[in-house]
Amino acid sequence: MNGNGQNVAGWGYAVEGRPSTMLQIALRAAHRNGHSPQILPECNGETCDWIRRVAECLRSGKCRTAVLFCRDACLACCIANKVPGVRAAAVWTVAQAARALEQVGANLLVVEMNHCTYFECKELLRLCCDGGNCPPGVACILQELDGHAHR
Repeated sequence: MNGNGQNVAGWGYAVEGRPSTMLQIALRAAHRNGHSPQILPECNGETCDWIRRVAECLRSGKCRTAVLFCRDACLACCIANKVPGVRAAAVWTVAQAARALEQVGANLLVVEMNHCTYFECKELLRLCCDGGNCPPGVACILQELDGHAHR
């Protein structure tokens, strides 16, 4: 809960363009399982600005972890990682996403939607919902690198 007594989502998602059919089905499955992700800002034309706005949601504490479905994961990571407190990781598989969350302390998973199957969408959303905690050693190193507190 935030200071106003309102529930704050622990995780969120954002999609560049229209969500694929697979992602829409995976999101409905997440809702059926009782997970309510926060819908983060929509892309209204300017990709770089949109990615910064999504990253700001993490920095501000609006959500703890997020998954961003876009066309260019590398570009999105470059932009998002410039926002203090955001650790974006480009992932193409569920195993990469799990490692990024658990071992690197990522709080933003960036996924290219090209060939994402229903299973991958569903598992990426589940991982983001579970939101791995940054290992203490990694958090200490990250804090030294940029002087900001991390999860």
